[in-house]
Amino acid sequence: MRMDFFGDSYDIVKKFLIRSIAPNADWVVFPMFSHEVDDEKIKAFEQFLGVRVVSKTIITTTTNRVEHLAASAHHSHIFIDPDIGVKLEPTHGANSVKYIFGAELVTLCKGNPERLLLVYDQSVPRGGELKSIREKLAYFRTHNICGFAYVSHACFLILSASSFASKKAYDGLLDSNLPSSRLFTG
Repeated sequence: MRMDFFGDSYDIVKKFLIRSIAPNADWVVFPMFSHEVDDEKIKAFEQFLGVRVVSKTIITTTTNRVEHLAASAHHSHIFIDPDIGVKLEPTHGANSVKYIFGAELVTLCKGNPERLLLVYDQSVPRGGELKSIREKLAYFRTHNICGFAYVSHACFLILSASSFASKKAYDGLLDSNLPSSRLFTG
């Protein structure tokens, strides 16, 4: 997550989705910081979203990603905010810190079957959003993870090991009067 862009329209969408998917849930945010962020900016981000940041640790190419993500493991509903988004297969090198990987999301979902993950995903190509999202949702289905996507200029995946939790999240977005055409189930 890059704090240089804090307060942009994507952040407004993040706040809306958190409040609509599970309005009475105790959400936390796991920003995948790839640079140093001062405490004041983190506090402002928490106040804006209305959720607590669970890790201020910077992710680097040498970070043990399993240990890094463990900071969020005991929370029920987690908003994951990487710099770019979801990459199904792990990569190495400088760009790896900009993504959360498919297997990491599967592990988080299975760690608490009722958990909801809201995952920012700007890695979908313009004009190819549905194809990209379809591939990602198919990957998660093969790992017994339910989910859907909010598709717009900023895409988000909503994932859970529970079909009930996923359906309830989907219904929460419909109850917000968001057009169903923005929701994609694959």
